[in-house]
Amino acid sequence: MQLRRAIVAASALAAFAATSAQAAAEKLLVRMDYSAWGMHAAMHLAKQKGWFQEAGLDVEIQDGTGTINTLQLLAAGQADVGQVQLGTMAIARENGLDLVSIAGFARKGDLAVLVDEKLDVKSAADLVGKKLVCFTTSPWAPFIDPYLKAINVPKSKTNVVMVSPSAMISTYASGNSDGFLSQAPFGQPMVAKVRPAKVFLLADSGINFPSYGLVTTPKKLAERGEAIRKLTQIQVKAWEYIYAGHEDEGVAAIVAQRPNAKLDPQVLKAQVVAYRQFFESPSQKAAPIGRQNDADWVAAIQSMERVGAIKPGRKPSDYYTNAMLAN
Repeated sequence: MQLRRAIVAASALAAFAATSAQAAAEKLLVRMDYSAWGMHAAMHLAKQKGWFQEAGLDVEIQDGTGTINTLQLLAAGQADVGQVQLGTMAIARENGLDLVSIAGFARKGDLAVLVDEKLDVKSAADLVGKKLVCFTTSPWAPFIDPYLKAINVPKSKTNVVMVSPSAMISTYASGNSDGFLSQAPFGQPMVAKVRPAKVFLLADSGINFPSYGLVTTPKKLAERGEAIRKLTQIQVKAWEYIYAGHEDEGVAAIVAQRPNAKLDPQVLKAQVVAYRQFFESPSQKAAPIGRQNDADWVAAIQSMERVGAIKPGRKPSDYYTNAMLAN
């Protein structure tokens, strides 16, 4: 009888401790750019391995419907952190949204025009007359006109059609467009099996800026800085782990966290692998993952000023902080 009471008491104590730990965990809502794909690996891996929980965080990972939509929700206080395109964040700041980047992962420009390999398109100038699909909340949206201007292709001589985010790839894959506007490491693996595409990077036109990173608002940093700091450093740790030969674990975590999404692990892995080269800072080779620097942002500011995407006089500190990273 005494043994039974001891077991019951121990079980009750364990249940109470677990409940208390869960109650004490600080909730954070992280809004992604889109539905699950390769660049989400670190977020899902940290969730799957319990790294957030170990740090006292209860993190909800919410799929998005585009970088622009995620930025709008962040600015409205409806999410704590977003994983988005940082160049688009700079445009959003220009339009009055109070946002700041707290980590930069893909620090080289990855936006690209992807065109059917079988078409006679040898350079960006050959896009004249081609039908290209995109979607309104794409990170590409603010840069379409500046890009066409940079490559000396009149807008009237191209056919850029906006479709829903979920329809972009299928429209291209079915042959109903000549190409699409996306991120090169995302798009190429998505269509490789059905309609392989060649890539023309936006950066090659002289418009270059950091790609994926974490974004929040100064208000959230003031209110929830410690929790956001933990999340940011865990994400750095997760990417370091993935690119230390654990890409398959990152892929498995995405699939486990989104079991109903019918994801192709081969495509996810190809995206993760393809992004590795974009993690390198253009100005600081071997810079730690996540850390941003003035030189990269100066180049980004200059290129965006040239095409009129932002006003003159901006400085790197307007866009990022490394305060959430480990020293």
